[in-house]
Amino acid sequence: MLNKLSRQKEHALSRWLLTITPFAAALFALAFALFLIQTAVKEDQATSVALEQDLLWQKQALKNRLDNLNTQLNGLAEVIATEGFASANFTGRSLSILQDSPEVMSLEYMDETGQERWRYPQYRPDFLPEQKHRNLVAARSAVLASQDAHFSSVILGKQNVPLVALVIPVRLSFNGRHTLLAMINLNTLLQQQVPWWIAQRYQITLNQNGQQIASKFDRNLDPTQLSESIQFDLEPNQFELKATVYKQKRSWQQHLLTLVVATLSILMIGSTWALRRHIKERQKVEGQLRQETAMREAMENSLVTGIRAMDKDGHLIYINRAFCEMVGYSYEALIGKSQIMPYWPPEDLDRCTAVYRAILSGRAEPTGYQMRFMRANGERFDVRLYAAKLIDGDGQHTGWISSIYDITELQRERDALQASHERFVTVLNGLDAAVSVSDASSGEMLLTNRQFDRAFSIPDWHGRYCALPYVARRKGAPIDTEWFDAFRGHWYQVKSRSSVWVDGSEVWLEIATDITALKNAQERERLQNEQLQQTTRLISMGEMASSLAHELNQPLAAIASYATGCRNVLSQAEPNIGQLDQAIEKMAAQAKRAGKIISGIREFVQRRAPHRKPCEIAELVDTVRTLLAAEIAKQQIKLSISDVTQLPPISADPVMLEQVMFNLMKNAIEAMHNTPAAERSLALTITPSDDILSFVISDRGTGIAPEQMEQLFKPFFTTKNTGMGMGLNICRSIIEHHQGRLWVEANPGGGSRFIFTLPLPQDNLAYEP
Repeated sequence: MLNKLSRQKEHALSRWLLTITPFAAALFALAFALFLIQTAVKEDQATSVALEQDLLWQKQALKNRLDNLNTQLNGLAEVIATEGFASANFTGRSLSILQDSPEVMSLEYMDETGQERWRYPQYRPDFLPEQKHRNLVAARSAVLASQDAHFSSVILGKQNVPLVALVIPVRLSFNGRHTLLAMINLNTLLQQQVPWWIAQRYQITLNQNGQQIASKFDRNLDPTQLSESIQFDLEPNQFELKATVYKQKRSWQQHLLTLVVATLSILMIGSTWALRRHIKERQKVEGQLRQETAMREAMENSLVTGIRAMDKDGHLIYINRAFCEMVGYSYEALIGKSQIMPYWPPEDLDRCTAVYRAILSGRAEPTGYQMRFMRANGERFDVRLYAAKLIDGDGQHTGWISSIYDITELQRERDALQASHERFVTVLNGLDAAVSVSDASSGEMLLTNRQFDRAFSIPDWHGRYCALPYVARRKGAPIDTEWFDAFRGHWYQVKSRSSVWVDGSEVWLEIATDITALKNAQERERLQNEQLQQTTRLISMGEMASSLAHELNQPLAAIASYATGCRNVLSQAEPNIGQLDQAIEKMAAQAKRAGKIISGIREFVQRRAPHRKPCEIAELVDTVRTLLAAEIAKQQIKLSISDVTQLPPISADPVMLEQVMFNLMKNAIEAMHNTPAAERSLALTITPSDDILSFVISDRGTGIAPEQMEQLFKPFFTTKNTGMGMGLNICRSIIEHHQGRLWVEANPGGGSRFIFTLPLPQDNLAYEP
């Protein structure tokens, strides 16, 4: 019973609603007719008021647009003055101005001579005037005079295009006569700045001296006699902004009322029925859409791959749950973000920004990008990102969609594998032996270590190549034999065996150890044994001969050097006689010195005392430094000598003392042969103490083993391949003949220090002729 009453009430309500609808339509039509009558009376009055207000608004809109353009161009001029044309800021600002300002036909930069240095677009439109147009020249002169922005007078280009130039000064620190010039199309300015709601009402024109310059109007509408004008000045131009009202198509009120009543009645009855059907269909479609959306959302949220969508401007418009979990940020915290993204680590900001801009510019790599992201807790992780265009249902490109894969574990495994490979290569390259692996069938080299490449001069840029085997190969037991490289003259101990490569193919593993030094040592030992008997017979003669050869080698080498210098001087077109005379004089001094050496050696052998005379330490040091100058420069050695100008003179044989210092410093130079050039230093320090004068010669060489220090001064003991072992023995004998001492000790900073002392005279110095 209750259900029946309920249905009856609902039916009565439905009938009442169906009845009230036509009645409401009639009332609406009547009210609408009265409204039209009242509106018609007030329309003419309101039109005049609205026309004046709209014209004032339009004037202000145009003024604001030109002021904004002036501000943008002044900013661009400051960028030019501070950063130049090549800066990203200049490019961004100039493109922004040209993209946002269609009325700007061209943007040009003029230097102090009026020559164009930069323009956009590159090709000038045909309707633009020449740079020497009198209006442009006048505007630019006004700007240079006042250093403020100026407009030019109106210029009618080809096809009667109305143009005006806005000239901006560029205040360079070194030259203030550069300008920035923007050509503005007044027709385009009106087309862009007159909104649709004004264009539908009025015909807008820009006049000067009663002549129309630019306009915006609808050809399908006819203007009325009702118009309004207002002054719109752009110095030096005196414009007049004029708006003319269009004719409004009006129908007779009676016909309109009848049409409205009939139409509304039919439409309201029909729309009620159609609306009901539409609502039901809409509810059905919305239900299906909700199901499809829920299914798609469930699929996207079930993915382990992060999905990120951006619009064309780079703002995030969608991210799935996997991406939020990946970076540790909520959907609300990320949506709408653009650069800089919160999940970009600061240390990789440049890399992330470059990828971001590449995607937005459509230059995304099809193979994707490997990047590093940062979670909300600061943890870094590696990802692989692939980007593609986002296309909507209408086939329009609306943005960019990216898929992001967390490859942290995969990258960790790759790094571990790479580290293992690097350790293997490091161990392989650390071997002194040359190791190679070659394909058994083709002979192609599959793997070599650094010693192999160095031993056989394989360049770093080599490609695929084959190499001949050291010896004939055979299956079975490994081959262990010796092989002589006739091209380089080296002996190798070769071990060769067959093996299986990582891909299962058969290869030959060969290890070659350089035994040239061992072979040479064996040969030297054989030769030394043969010479032993002869040495015992010639030891007496050899002592004097070797001493004489050792001591004469230095002055003879100096004479040869000076002779070469004389030849070089004589080969010049105009020989320097002064230099030639100095060289000959030094040659004579060295020859005299050689004679004194022979005489000194003879006296030394005959156990005679040296010829002593007063010697200035500065002169002795200067002589030795001159003899060693070429060798020191060649070996790039830093020489330091203490101050010797205030030292007292000593009684000594100058030739012998020079020979001692020369031999010790020459040995120090040779000891630093394997020392890096930046660390090579030789120091000579001479200091008086009580009744002795100490000479310390320090080097940064390889040093001397403790067990060799005393053997150094024994006859025929040497650490050189070509030495005879007599130099230090002779030096010690010379110092001892001068009542001094000579010894060697380790240098605290590395290398060795040879020290000898000489007594200072107690009485007046004796002179020996």
